[in-house]
Amino acid sequence: MFPNVPSPLAQSSAEMLEFARLREMVAGYATTDPGREWTLALQPSGDAGWAAVEQQRVSEALRLLRAGPSFDFHGLIDPGDWLDRARIHGAVLEVDELRALSALVGRFRAFQEWQQTLSEELREQIPSLRELAMPLAESRFTGLVQALDGKFEADGSIADHASPELARIRRQMERQQRAIEESLRSMLRRLGPEGSLQEDLITVRGERFVLPVKAEWKRRVPGVVHGASSSGQTDFIEPIETIEQNNELQRLLEEEQAQEHRILAAMTRQVGEHAEAIRACAKILAEVESL
Repeated sequence: MFPNVPSPLAQSSAEMLEFARLREMVAGYATTDPGREWTLALQPSGDAGWAAVEQQRVSEALRLLRAGPSFDFHGLIDPGDWLDRARIHGAVLEVDELRALSALVGRFRAFQEWQQTLSEELREQIPSLRELAMPLAESRFTGLVQALDGKFEADGSIADHASPELARIRRQMERQQRAIEESLRSMLRRLGPEGSLQEDLITVRGERFVLPVKAEWKRRVPGVVHGASSSGQTDFIEPIETIEQNNELQRLLEEEQAQEHRILAAMTRQVGEHAEAIRACAKILAEVESL
């Protein structure tokens, strides 16, 4: 994702004029990596027409900066590798990658909307900058936004409402967990007075709900042992009464994982279908930040 500089000069006075040092200084003002990389890739050109357009765009950028708050470029990334993978049949992008791509598209849509908030007079003074985004002026990415926007929680997990099926599975999981905990609490009340429990609590080992039982009392609690404490004084036992309940919870967990995989695969397909438009979004924003 670099500028296409026509007729780059093989021999020039750039070194004498310390062009590289100037370029590095300007790039230091970039708030994103793509904006910085775009600036660092600029070089002298023998194409006077291209240079004139660049000068015009810089002048227009200056007008924007003087007119009021500049656009916030946070969320701008170079999506190249992710977009290439998304176009591979059967590929599935990670949650963090899809979230970043969603944020990128959101930034470009915000850029389009930001331009519309400018006064008519100011918009008329920045024709070259407006022209930059013209190829995507009609691209609102509605389908992609519907597929990605709001489908992830702050912690990076897939939201329940990402699909009706996922919401159904998770409701079942919650009911199953409550049923297991009720069974184990009943056992806690029964075993507590005997002194066979190391602690009066329910814990989890290997995604299965278990009870911490004193090692010398483990034969008093029939079930499956899922390891012991580092001191060896506690065994973590899954009582025989809850084995089937835990099995059902494991089945639901596997069903949840399969559904999450299907959701991510569908999102990845959407990204792949919009790959070139997303790439263009990143390129336009990088160029505008550089200007």
